[in-house]
Amino acid sequence: MSLEQLDSWLKPAPKVDGTSMLDGYLTAVVVGPHSIPPDEWFVDLPGGRGRIATASGETLAAITAIVGRFNTISEGLSTAPQQHAPIFEKTDDGMVRPHPWCRGFLAAMRLRFDAWQPLLDLNRIEHGLLLPILLHCADALGRPMLGLPREGPETEAFLRSAYHDIPPVIPAIREFWIPQRVKDAKTQS
Repeated sequence: MSLEQLDSWLKPAPKVDGTSMLDGYLTAVVVGPHSIPPDEWFVDLPGGRGRIATASGETLAAITAIVGRFNTISEGLSTAPQQHAPIFEKTDDGMVRPHPWCRGFLAAMRLRFDAWQPLLDLNRIEHGLLLPILLHCADALGRPMLGLPREGPETEAFLRSAYHDIPPVIPAIREFWIPQRVKDAKTQS
């Protein structure tokens, strides 16, 4: 199944609506503080249509495409992290819409939100790694996660291009969590 077909299959989905949001979600699962078993994170993706045990036809193709994208992200970040390219939505006139990708990333963060606290701590310099992502997210009440932006043309120009900072922070977030993941792996052995 192509990414375009997967995008249509995912809509509407309970937590991940489209391939851009899926890509952000899977990226956060790959780079996050702890390994999360697939039976925990996968359930959010296709909703009731994604029962793996009974999957066939289009559903099986969608599940296979989701797993394939997860593996692509994981392998790419392991072998060529600087080439990581998020799948951002684009408007008909070619403007990038990073919001769905960022919302997907945040949805996956919420699976282990407490574990993400070191990067959410405003007193730590590493908090800056999440800023390009959280800039495009809203809280449960629909308010910008980082507060209302200042008004003015400079802010508007910044917000139009801020998504460029997302690809480079993804490998840095992964590197930040690697010691924790290694520790977890040793504990589970």
